[in-house]
This record gives sequence, C-alpha cells and structure tokens, in this order.
Amino acid sequence: MYSRILIILVIFISSNVVSLAQRANVRAPQEKWGGYVIFEKENHGLIATTKDVGQFDYNQAIAACENLSLNGFDDWRLPTQEEFELIHQKLNFKKMKSNNILKSAWYWTSTEIDQQHAVTHNLNTGMQTHYFKRLSMRVLAVRTF
Repeated sequence: MYSRILIILVIFISSNVVSLAQRANVRAPQEKWGGYVIFEKENHGLIATTKDVGQFDYNQAIAACENLSLNGFDDWRLPTQEEFELIHQKLNFKKMKSNNILKSAWYWTSTEIDQQHAVTHNLNTGMQTHYFKRLSMRVLAVRTF
C-alpha cells in the first residue's frame, strides 16, 4: 500500500515539476534593436517585429516590409523560409499564445517557388507550403544586425 502511495506521489511531483519548466518557456523573447531577438551571435543576428505588419498579397508584403519604419529602424524585409524556421522556434505560437504576440495564421516568406508561388509558414503548426502570390497572408518583418 505504501508503495502505491509513493508511486502516486512521485508521479504527482514529477508532473508539477515538468509543468513549471514548461511555464518558464512561455515568456516573451528578449526585445532589443527594434524587435524580438530571434538569433544573436558575436553582435550579429536577426530581429523580428513584435507584431505582424498586416495582411497582404506577396508583392504588397515585400513592399510593406521594405517601406516599414519602426522603432527607429528602416531596414526591415520579409524573412526567408530558413529564417522563418528560426522565428518559429523562438516565437512558437503554442508557447506564446497566452501573450497574443502573433496570430495563428499563414505568413509569407521571401522564398519564391516560381513567378506565381512563394513559400508560406504557419506559426501554429510550423508547417511550410507554397501558395499563389496573389493570395493575402499575414506578414512579419525582420532585420539583420
């Protein structure tokens, strides 16, 4: 009987420790140089806007990022497919959803498939696929430093 109580107690304590560790990962990333730090190494890295820029077709998305002036910086651009993979790891929607930082939606990347298609990234699932450039998707801007 004591062994069953001990097992239940160990399971209960273990699940609470895991729950606390998971909650620690839910905080927002560091904010600096105009946005969220996605990657930094030896004073170089990638910054993402703290909110999405809006919803546009592909060509409008490129222009919206290039024309963006935010937090004293005007060198914003649309992230590549590879950069969005890093963004997803850092701003994982499932971790961040309580903070309502970004929408659970498809976002444009700058990676083109052909003249009519470009790669999109879903911040909820991490899935990437390509869509027609004429469709409207969410936009997140990045800058390098």
